Amino acid sequence: MLRSTLLVAVVALANLTNGLHFYLRDGEQQCFLEELPKGFIVTGHYKTEEWRESDARYVENPAIGVTITADDNDASHRVMNQKGGHQGKFSFTAASAGQHTICVQAQGAQGGGWLSSSVVRFTLDMGLGEADDGGRAAIEKIKDIAQKINILNAQLEEIRTEQKYQLEREKEFEGATASIKRRVLYWAFIQLGIVGAVCYWQLHHLRRFFEAKKLV
Repeated sequence: MLRSTLLVAVVALANLTNGLHFYLRDGEQQCFLEELPKGFIVTGHYKTEEWRESDARYVENPAIGVTITADDNDASHRVMNQKGGHQGKFSFTAASAGQHTICVQAQGAQGGGWLSSSVVRFTLDMGLGEADDGGRAAIEKIKDIAQKINILNAQLEEIRTEQKYQLEREKEFEGATASIKRRVLYWAFIQLGIVGAVCYWQLHHLRRFFEAKKLV
């Protein structure tokens, strides 16, 4: 026969963590009550350790299985029925306000038989979280992130536009600089040509002058 122990705990309407441990035998069920607001999320982590006589201490036994159930007492509705290993976690959401019964049960094998003579130490850390708002908080957070991403994208687009403008200005400046250099070079050649022509004309004129004076 399953033996059941009932513990009563009333929790405040705020975030909290209940840490407790108790002792079970094979098939023994231990339950406790939680007064839960509607929509609040209950999460828990558990660990089991079996008493080993040869070591005179509690040790982990992966062969132990744990069943955790949660019932809405007012609605007579089971909101969670979870089977797990010797350690794990669970969570459920209170569909309505009121008392909820949470029960744990340990079963397993020791040396090929049931835990009929073994004692299991059950450690439970349970927390009451904020109300489940249907994901609105997550949606709002995603919207906020998306808005920030859009702002960053707009800023990046402005930076790209500015860089493109600066690149075009730089190309225009390089083009103007190259044009000026070409004009300076052309003018230098023209000046050189003029100077050469003047020198040739002066030399030619002097030669004719000297020939006319019969100095040459």
